[in-house]
Amino acid sequence: MKKSLTAAAFFLLLAGCSANSPEESLQEQEEYKSELESLLQTEQVRNQQLSLHLENLDTDIANFERDMDNPNVEQYVSIVETYSNRLTEDLEKLDAFILTYRNDEEVKAGEVVKVRDSIKETIETFDDSVSDLELTDVLERENENIVLANEEIDEAVTDIADAIASDDVELLDTAVNQLKQATEYL
Repeated sequence: MKKSLTAAAFFLLLAGCSANSPEESLQEQEEYKSELESLLQTEQVRNQQLSLHLENLDTDIANFERDMDNPNVEQYVSIVETYSNRLTEDLEKLDAFILTYRNDEEVKAGEVVKVRDSIKETIETFDDSVSDLELTDVLERENENIVLANEEIDEAVTDIADAIASDDVELLDTAVNQLKQATEYL
């Protein structure tokens, strides 16, 4: 009994020493609860989105497995690999030119135009090669992403070449950002 009275007195003493009134403490606790509920709701929505994404991936995997023996799938994969390798090589060259330009070193606009033209040719070759294939639903969706990216890449690369040729830093920054966003499609 002495222990419980001592404990009760201790808690009353602590409560009395608190800088916050009971109303303020209650309000703080309610705000904290509200924040936690909001966070929980956000996480639940995120969990639902991830679950849907996972279901879509499962469907895509099942479709890929079903279409694995389709010769168009193999050709498409080969075309995408070639496209990807060429595009990566050209974008690395372009990146080197941009870095050189930003370091106030001389960049020959003609060399940048050659890279721009090479990228355009890579995109055109990809489009021509894919147009002959009969794509599955999954590959059609993937191809649509690449086509969207190609449109943005083509425009951004043209703007980068123009920016370097005209010494327009603002256009260069805008075009580089556009190029970064375009690669998000891939």
